Order: sequence, then structure tokens, then C-alpha cells
Amino acid sequence: MDDFILILKSKKDCIKYKALIERFLWEHLKLELNLKSKYYPHKMGVNFCGYRIFTTHKLLRLSSKKKIKKKVKKWNIKFSEGTINYEKTIQSLNSWLGHSSHCNSYKLQQKILKKCNFLYQDSTYEIIEKNLIQDIASEPFLE
Repeated sequence: MDDFILILKSKKDCIKYKALIERFLWEHLKLELNLKSKYYPHKMGVNFCGYRIFTTHKLLRLSSKKKIKKKVKKWNIKFSEGTINYEKTIQSLNSWLGHSSHCNSYKLQQKILKKCNFLYQDSTYEIIEKNLIQDIASEPFLE
């Protein structure tokens, strides 16, 4: 991992510690910070690892919200056409739900889940259950 953030009380502290870090990186590792190293007021929050982090809470990045909304629309179209791959879709949705669960996003998660037409069909669960049973039955430890 090569990304890091420092949350300090003042811009003066930021400048001081950035200089110390730059000197250490150069003297010991022959590395330099890239040009996008910046100072931001903490009130803006920190855009880091998929979240906008504030002193009191975390929110999901706007780009993550937009991506999942586009995916849900695409999945709903594929569902209506009968071409949806349930296994990959559910895995992708669960991945997003896992990521979004680490921040203040309960209402967003519920809103997204309500828009997933493919989740509210009994046949969806029947297909997933059938595939799961086949996968379990084919495991060598059951032979």
C-alpha cells in the first residue's frame, strides 16, 4: 500500500510533517511523493479507499453510488431479457453491499436493493438454490 493520509490540527502542522516525510522518503528509500499530495481542510472530508471520511462519520464515494445504480439498471434489463447471470450478479451486489456496509449507508443500501427487480422473483432463489445444491453435491468430500 502506498497511499496514506495525515489528519492534523493545522495547515502549519501539515507542512511540517509533509517536509519530514519527504526528507525521510528521499534519504532512506530514494522515493518522492507524487505531485497530487495536497492539504485540505478537514471539513471537506478525506476521499480515501472508496469512502469520504469525516471526523464524525464515513460516506460512500459518489462514484460508487453512480456505478451501482448503473449496474442495477443493466442487471434489470438483463433480467427482463432472461440473460442475467445470477451467480455473478449476486456476487457483485454482495461485494458492493460489503463495501458500503463500512460506512453510513443503510438507507442507500435499502434503496438499491428495492430497485433490484431480479431479487424479488421466486425463480431467482430457485435457480440460485439449485446451483448451490449442484455445487455442494459435486464436492469430493461428499463422495
